[in-house]
Amino acid sequence: MQIPDNFDDATATAADPTFKCSDSDKLKLYGYFKVASTSSLTPTSSRPGAFSMVARAKWDAWKTAGKSITGGSDAPVGAAKLMYLNIVRVALGGDEVERPSFNFSDHASMLSQESVSKCPAFREGCPFKTTLTVAEMKKLMSSIPENHVASSGYISDSFKNMLASIHEMEKKSAPEFSISSALSQNERNEMSKTSCPFKNVVTTSGKTFSELLDLHTFDMSALGEDSNSVPLSENLKDGTKKSHREAENVSFVKNFIKGRVSRENYAILTGNLYHVYKTMEECMAKHGKAVLGEMFLPEKLNRTDRLLADWRYLTLQSEDSEIFPEPTPATRDYVKRIQEVSDNEPKSLVAHAYTRYMGDLSGGQILARCARRALNLPETGEGGQFYEFPAIKEGGKVFKNEYRRMLDRLRTTTEEQDMIVGEANVAFVLNMRIFEELDVLSKVPNASVRPLADALSWRTSWKEPGAEGGEKPSKDAAHDDGARCPWPFIFFHDPGQGMKDWQTWAVIGMAAAFIYNRHASAV
Repeated sequence: MQIPDNFDDATATAADPTFKCSDSDKLKLYGYFKVASTSSLTPTSSRPGAFSMVARAKWDAWKTAGKSITGGSDAPVGAAKLMYLNIVRVALGGDEVERPSFNFSDHASMLSQESVSKCPAFREGCPFKTTLTVAEMKKLMSSIPENHVASSGYISDSFKNMLASIHEMEKKSAPEFSISSALSQNERNEMSKTSCPFKNVVTTSGKTFSELLDLHTFDMSALGEDSNSVPLSENLKDGTKKSHREAENVSFVKNFIKGRVSRENYAILTGNLYHVYKTMEECMAKHGKAVLGEMFLPEKLNRTDRLLADWRYLTLQSEDSEIFPEPTPATRDYVKRIQEVSDNEPKSLVAHAYTRYMGDLSGGQILARCARRALNLPETGEGGQFYEFPAIKEGGKVFKNEYRRMLDRLRTTTEEQDMIVGEANVAFVLNMRIFEELDVLSKVPNASVRPLADALSWRTSWKEPGAEGGEKPSKDAAHDDGARCPWPFIFFHDPGQGMKDWQTWAVIGMAAAFIYNRHASAV
């Protein structure tokens, strides 16, 4: 394909079925095209929630395109055209022409009353005001000049947008105000067959108006098809196995499970987690259900206040103390990452919510029991409130299953799912760095904190064969390489692995000897 030098050529290129670009670029192209066509940030409808996923994505693209050019004001056509052209050029391997520059005053009259009055059809007011039958409407519509339905240009773009607006308003109008209200019963029946009064009207170009509404658009069906058929919860479970397993193998965690944790280290951990959850929950509150959907459940899940209460108990602070925990370097890195994600790709907050809350409701409950025993925490809960979820009345297991279903109901593309799984791996390793830091503080031999760059590399390396993050695990494998039961010699816990281990046969041998001796002594 030839690299275009102007907006019209870029539009023709983007409409070519062989033109390939990412879904995100498709949406940007749609948004810039709509802004270039209408010079407005006001889409046909202000109710995106009522749209299909593809329609909503288009609606959002339109708004975002305008705001990216002007910061929220009505967008000038020239800037939108230039940004559209640049995307197509870059997708084809070319360079951007230039950055947009514009003057609002140059475009202020584009859709003004004065400009409308220059159109012969509108000189005497609305041309449809005297059309009372479908036949009259068809006659009037078929007289529209060829340049109104050309493949490109301001006139055709604006005209098609007008048709789209009428189409939307007709569908939503109250019966007494709709176009069909002026028609006879037979004419209403005729119109109802096609749902839109313009759908099958043929213009001087030989195209129906239904076909015209599809001009200048590129294939958006891929976006709908790209919604991932594999549930997000399964992708997260499979895609984070290795990083999850590594996090559990840090010395601090293994010692914690054995009850070898000091009050001082546990207080440091609690203070660190206070900062992590405070940042995460503030960012989640900022975006709310718009990003997290049903997963935004602050009343049930928020941990910040509980962590602060635990830290104050462990450090002998009063409840109204103005002293707060000091975050360690690894914690500051973790907090900074959450803030960056919130600012630049908020959907990745789903990954942080998943790793934290699901971990708290799963392995966290084991750690809670270990902490209570090791630190002799009171039965009334002080020092261990972090692990308690009193608002989850249905129980942890039921809630976790529902939370996974909430994950799966999020509308995500394959690209977004990979982004979320990658970020979940980063979250696991950032958490691991906090544990490693505690190992260093405890003077564990050979302990060290891995570089931040290693943690961030998991964003992509988790699915690269041979890379640190490993390959995406096969769904058919009950245990991938290295994912073995820690107690395989307990035969029925993992019989497949157990039969391969010498410990299993040692246990079987001892059991056989014991049974034989019992039998021999009885005889």
